[in-house]
Amino acid sequence: MTGFGGSSRWLTGTALAVMAVCSVSLQAAPLPAPGTVILGVPLSAQYDDAYVYPADILDYFFPTQGWNPAAGTGTLGVIVTTRSAGQQNPNPIPDPITNSNANPINDSWGAGATAAEQMKVADLLNFLQTTFNSTIPVFTFDQSEPGSANGLDVTAKVEIFDGPGGALLHTWAFDNTTQPGDGAYDAASLVNAPAEICIPDVLDKFNPPGTGDLVCFSQNVGSGKFDYYVYVPTMDLTPWADANNLFKVTWQFQDVAGGGEEITITGLDNPTGVPEPDSLALLAAALLGLAAAARRAGRRDA
Repeated sequence: MTGFGGSSRWLTGTALAVMAVCSVSLQAAPLPAPGTVILGVPLSAQYDDAYVYPADILDYFFPTQGWNPAAGTGTLGVIVTTRSAGQQNPNPIPDPITNSNANPINDSWGAGATAAEQMKVADLLNFLQTTFNSTIPVFTFDQSEPGSANGLDVTAKVEIFDGPGGALLHTWAFDNTTQPGDGAYDAASLVNAPAEICIPDVLDKFNPPGTGDLVCFSQNVGSGKFDYYVYVPTMDLTPWADANNLFKVTWQFQDVAGGGEEITITGLDNPTGVPEPDSLALLAAALLGLAAAARRAGRRDA
């Protein structure tokens, strides 16, 4: 089992995530393209079919774009799972699964025994198009493990079924074994969602200019804000929106020591794809980096 290159430092392009859904009111800029790196810091990392974006890193580089909003229960849109019992989703979206706060947690949503527990692909697609002008669900995750120093171990998958009790039509996997194409889910290949993520303070926001010291973000505190966004580029629901097809999310959490995680669904991307970060933001980041390098060179010359 690995995660983040075996370290809490977000320095090697590794990342984490779980699947979740975001606030209906959140209309931030499109996610940066998978693989985007700014001043040596990767903004996302791939776990099988999924790309994971830590919200704190997005907020570090793009603080005006709304990547770190309040995400407490009551402000969410489509909720997949929550610790708070009695929460409801708008019709015809199935209500969320109550997080049992057990260890381990193995649960699913969207393909239950009754019609009220079944998430039709067509209904979810309509929600995404109406609310976000999108056809791809983007997941968000609020991690809450204040009793653990190790974070959380996670895998997840999304499946499309041909109606209740019907054949499995497609699978997208989030695990620690990246394989070509969709569908190869390995439940034993756990991803570690660390207790904190550290990156070099390349914009000199928190440390003396030019020191290159790290800035760290806690993921375990249950802050009521999103910790991760999860984007699967191939998860366009348009070809799967048959009247009877069902959308099922399955997840497992291990090393649970506090609980309270929330999984939710949004459409936080452009329906034609995820563009590159804003060019002005990139230019500002680059200029700050050059300025820091110039300061360091000046001290050496002195």
